[in-house]
Amino acid sequence: MSDSRKLYDELKQQSERVAKQLKQENLLAGTVKIKLRWPDFTTLTRQSTLSVPTDDAGQIHALARRLLDQNWTKGKAVRLLGVGVSGLQPPSRQLSLWDAPDQKKAAKLDEAVRDLQKRFGTEIIRKGQDPDVP
Repeated sequence: MSDSRKLYDELKQQSERVAKQLKQENLLAGTVKIKLRWPDFTTLTRQSTLSVPTDDAGQIHALARRLLDQNWTKGKAVRLLGVGVSGLQPPSRQLSLWDAPDQKKAAKLDEAVRDLQKRFGTEIIRKGQDPDVP
């Protein structure tokens, strides 16, 4: 696959699945990683560590996409694309000095979306597309 839209969509779906699993297991990830495999089976892995561990799909996706953009040439065929996390830990209750006051709203929204998806299926509701994606 060499279509950037399809690769970005796949990256987003995988990031959402990883975040869902982290939430189900009540864990946060400190590192986000991607795996790329080219048609000749050459495999590349890249990772980046977060300043604050997360289980947020948006943060995981943003970092995975940055890693993809830094390591993939548009138009180059990709045989395999994967998103993973490491540095797992249980959540702590202490807030950072830089936490935004509306994080509670975002957490409630994520919880509402998960509940709807659990009740009616994963295709019933999704977050909107990133306007910066070509």
